[in-house]
Amino acid sequence: MNTDKHGLEENGQQSAVSSRQAAGGNQEENAHHSSLITHRSLWLASCFLITAVASFLRFFWLELKPLHHDEGVNGFFLTTLFRDGVYKYDPSNYHGPTLYYVALAFTKAFGLDTIPIRASVAIFGVLTVILAFFLKKYIGKIGALAAALFLALSPGMVYISRYFIHEILFVFFSFGIVLGVLYFIEKRKAGVFAAATMTLLLLVCFLPTAINLANAVGNDNQTLIWILRVGLLALEAVLVFMIMRMLLAWNEGRPIYLLLTAASAVLLFATKETAFITIGTMLIAVFCVWVWRRIPSVEKEKDELEPVDLTWATFRESLGGSTGAMILIFACLCVFAYVGVLFFSSFFTFQEGISRAFEAYAFWTKTGSKDHTQNGLWAYAKWGMKMEAPIMILSAVGASVALIKARHRFAIFAAFWAFGMFAAYSIIPYKTPWLALSFLLPMCVIAGYGINELITSRDVWQKVSGVLLAVFAAVVLGYQTYDLNFVRYDNNDLPYIYAHTERGFLDLINEVERYAEKSGKGKEASVEIVSPEYWSMPWYLRNYSKAFFHGRFVDANTSEMIVASEAQVAELAPRYAAHYKHAGTYPLRPGVKLHLLVRRDLADAGAKEIYRIDETE
Repeated sequence: MNTDKHGLEENGQQSAVSSRQAAGGNQEENAHHSSLITHRSLWLASCFLITAVASFLRFFWLELKPLHHDEGVNGFFLTTLFRDGVYKYDPSNYHGPTLYYVALAFTKAFGLDTIPIRASVAIFGVLTVILAFFLKKYIGKIGALAAALFLALSPGMVYISRYFIHEILFVFFSFGIVLGVLYFIEKRKAGVFAAATMTLLLLVCFLPTAINLANAVGNDNQTLIWILRVGLLALEAVLVFMIMRMLLAWNEGRPIYLLLTAASAVLLFATKETAFITIGTMLIAVFCVWVWRRIPSVEKEKDELEPVDLTWATFRESLGGSTGAMILIFACLCVFAYVGVLFFSSFFTFQEGISRAFEAYAFWTKTGSKDHTQNGLWAYAKWGMKMEAPIMILSAVGASVALIKARHRFAIFAAFWAFGMFAAYSIIPYKTPWLALSFLLPMCVIAGYGINELITSRDVWQKVSGVLLAVFAAVVLGYQTYDLNFVRYDNNDLPYIYAHTERGFLDLINEVERYAEKSGKGKEASVEIVSPEYWSMPWYLRNYSKAFFHGRFVDANTSEMIVASEAQVAELAPRYAAHYKHAGTYPLRPGVKLHLLVRRDLADAGAKEIYRIDETE
């Protein structure tokens, strides 16, 4: 009995220990699970906050600054496309078609106005920031957040995101190429973001084509046109659904990433001719990574960053067997060719645009040999240190860490990509401030990597210095962004502000609108623009059917208004004094002033005689 009792007690004690161990294990598991949820929630909250900041800076008060000369030209092409359905790619002086078709979707939805056209660019500025979050496995979570924050706060990234020009789309597609290749090598299963992007691409490819075909076959019969549109759109929906099912079933959708890479590459070319500089620099950077990793003196340890080795072997493995690889490469070539033809041919309405796409590089070799800013070889270094110093400095820190440690191939690639682009654009004589965005993108990425390596270091001082550097950079960039975009947005002494339209120009537009209403004709009032310098006025007078941009003197005595330039003042009185008075002088851009002449019966009491223009107002 005593033995049995002792055995029972022993078994009870062992059972109690086992229970406590099980309870402890469950507690540890629950604590670990809770920690994962907390970290995920913190990550998502940080992503949301940075995206919200980026969105606010890019969308708030979009109409604040008047349109730049280049925006006015782009607005002219868009207006023709919007109203007449006509766009013809011209490589002699202008960039590719993607901007106009992206903006067309926005203007069809929200109207042909300043906010929609700039919003069509601003959204890509926000998406560029969001893409940085997808680098968390390659530059660390902290690195991805830091890179996204630098992109969100960069004065230049914000300023040009609020411009209706091609540059931000160009930066976005550049980023798309890099991420597409990374995710394909990683053999990542296609997620919601990739599937949605591919679906959107397919819709873009087929929707306008279906509408154009319906219009052509319908032959002005509106009933037939709408029947064809509905039928073709239904057919398109079925086609897109079937293609997406096939793609998602093909190796769990992994080939989608390489197809999106091909689409990003061709859209890069369809956005700006300088795409070959970006693609070439990326390829050189890949080669430099291969060379750098073979230097005997550098470390080659690998840690938790980079889920796979980013090598040719892993890329080839991701392609699959010989048959699968050939099919996938063929599919990518088809995507590249089809999307390129689609955009350059204006959705199969302008065949000549395809040949012009190749002619563009002959024109670029001529325009690319001129330095329009007269700032020389070190222009981007001077501009960068004046307006983007935190990013420039931290990118140098991040690049140094990447090259010295040599642990992460992507970080080494980003370092060579960043400073390769910087070198390429510095060497090329052609200089404009917005070209800097092409190297600011990888600089933000490698700067984020540097912050990640400092903060995750075991050394306390490195952790503290990483936090302080990130905070200091954010504060400086935030202030510079506020000053550039909302205070001195037309001060041509600042970087990124290149021959920009001055804010006083909008006073001229307001006066034209006021006098048009005063005449009783409203948008039907006649405005003769005789000044040879007038962009971006065509955008602001796009709804005035009788606004004529002559660019030279014309005879006029019944038109409600005339707009002339400062260089024409000496001849204004003999030509127009009999029928017009001087209503005011307004700035267009540095060195260019415009004079508003109003017909005598409309002129206010304070209007001057034309021969008194030079008197102090």
